Amino acid sequence: MRRRLIATTALIALAAILVLGIPLGLVESARARSDALGRLEREADAIAAAIDDRPGSIRGVDATVLSPWLRSGHAAVITAGGARLRVGQVSKGGVLSARSGATQGVRVTVFASAGEVTHRQRQVWLLVGGLAVVGTAAAAGLAVLQARRFTRPLRQLVATSARLGAGDFSARTGRLDLPELDHVAATLDAAAVQIAQLVGRQREFAANVSHQLRTPLTAMRLRLDSLSALDHPLAVRAQLEAALRVADRLERTVTDLLELARAGDIGRPRDIDLADLARRHATAWQPVYAHAARRLSVQVEASLPARVSPGGVAQALDVLLENAIAHGAGTTHLHAAVASGRTVLAVEDQGAGVAEGLEESIFDRHVSTAGSTGLGLPLARALVEADGGRLILARARPARFEIVIPRPRTSPSKDVGNPH
Repeated sequence: MRRRLIATTALIALAAILVLGIPLGLVESARARSDALGRLEREADAIAAAIDDRPGSIRGVDATVLSPWLRSGHAAVITAGGARLRVGQVSKGGVLSARSGATQGVRVTVFASAGEVTHRQRQVWLLVGGLAVVGTAAAAGLAVLQARRFTRPLRQLVATSARLGAGDFSARTGRLDLPELDHVAATLDAAAVQIAQLVGRQREFAANVSHQLRTPLTAMRLRLDSLSALDHPLAVRAQLEAALRVADRLERTVTDLLELARAGDIGRPRDIDLADLARRHATAWQPVYAHAARRLSVQVEASLPARVSPGGVAQALDVLLENAIAHGAGTTHLHAAVASGRTVLAVEDQGAGVAEGLEESIFDRHVSTAGSTGLGLPLARALVEADGGRLILARARPARFEIVIPRPRTSPSKDVGNPH
């Protein structure tokens, strides 16, 4: 592109100079010939006037007498009274001639070499050619500067595109000081932001899936492991039914996560009983706590109606119960009650709690303790806030987390949903 721009600009400049220079050269060449003939005619008139002023015959006239009027290298033919006299010598080659304008007495014709005109015409064409060369060179130089001005932003755009293609979504072009290319750069930067958001959502979704599937898979594995130690058919059947319930929960979790990936949320809100949800999840977590030699205490009111999205509060509660068994100690308490007109699901344990200095950032992504992924609490808060609730750290040491859900304005329908 750079070479084409320089070549095109140079050719345009050369064409413009030639379009103007050739007619100018032709006009100046014709003018040079006209000026030469005019000088010869004036020279002939001067010689004729000088001879008219001399008495006697023209036979005594020679180059010495006519030297004031006859230029060197010119020749003159003088005709007067039937006599004809030639004075001077013209060099070989083309000849120009001009006759005096006098119609009486002496007639003079002056001859000169055409080389004088040719020399002047050659100078004119050399001047035109020089202007063409200088003008073309100047245009090419300006084209080089313009090409650098244009290609430098283009190289920036190419570099930004290459970085985006390599996976660096922080690449930005910025301003390029060219309005047209600034628009392209702004569009590319906006596309980079969108691509980064899409890729981030995909990565977040993958992390959320792995995080949410780990707990039910662990529970199912514990249930199935316990089957090997049972001999009674009824006990085996009970454990199989419990494993099937965990499998159903796992299927619903996968469905919720796929809904989150497609729509960006976890479904439409509906009326559910949070007390029943808390009891069922506590039952599912009891084997996990027992396997870890920990105790899970449950204190739940009879009924806690709420209007939330299926799966959101349930998955947030799973995150809190998992964190309690992973990072806490002693007995874990799960409370579900109404406080200040709101439903509160609280999970607390008797461990060391949240480290000092992390109270405000514990919900930030990738802020973790004890080697955890740092995804659970941010995900849980996002799920709860999607339902208009809040997930807070009510006490840091020992840790107490609370899920606060606004109470519905109207009574829930008789058909209360059971999402998990």
